[in-house]
Amino acid sequence: MKEFIKKQEYNYIKRCMSDLNGALRNCVDKNVVDAVAISCQDKILSHFDYLSDDQKRILDISKVTEPVLIDPYLKNLEKYVYGMKSLSSTEVIKVFKKEKKLKLPNLNIEESNLVYLGWIDEATRKLLIVYKLDGKLLGMACRLPKTSNKGTNICALCNRIGSESEVAFVSPICKQTSEDDYKSLGFYVCLDSSECNERIESVEKLEELIKTVNRIK
Repeated sequence: MKEFIKKQEYNYIKRCMSDLNGALRNCVDKNVVDAVAISCQDKILSHFDYLSDDQKRILDISKVTEPVLIDPYLKNLEKYVYGMKSLSSTEVIKVFKKEKKLKLPNLNIEESNLVYLGWIDEATRKLLIVYKLDGKLLGMACRLPKTSNKGTNICALCNRIGSESEVAFVSPICKQTSEDDYKSLGFYVCLDSSECNERIESVEKLEELIKTVNRIK
């Protein structure tokens, strides 16, 4: 069967299974455990716009009755997960045409099933993000802060709470429609994009930011 689970959907399933794991380990009331399992199953299935009968069978958690069965269940799903396809250096450079002397990351991402490609260019102190929106590659070049604080922040993409060294405030460079046109924007985001990709469960905020930065309505 072809891949049918987007990376962010798989991350959502992992969280649902984490909830089930907590119930299986900590709850002694079977009725409560069953209720949690039913709720998790409903959440997983309703997270998809459409599922065939075969796909529903693959996602079925009715046989996951012990904590030890959760990892094998998730492992089995991995072969049905997909994300961004590998990008060429030419494609990435085209996205960031205005960035001079762009230092590219490792572009062999086919096996990692990324939701988005993100990396830090230390030379320019920018976090660069590439995402495919409606079949078109778009990007954000985000300035990194020069100073840090001791507080905690929440990533706008994956909702992780972390220190300034983990989740920082960045300001993307927005596309200008004229010489007088200027738009200021800022948000908190994980500095480790690979880890963020393992947690992000929805692309709604990411797509909203990409559209705003690139002036897409």
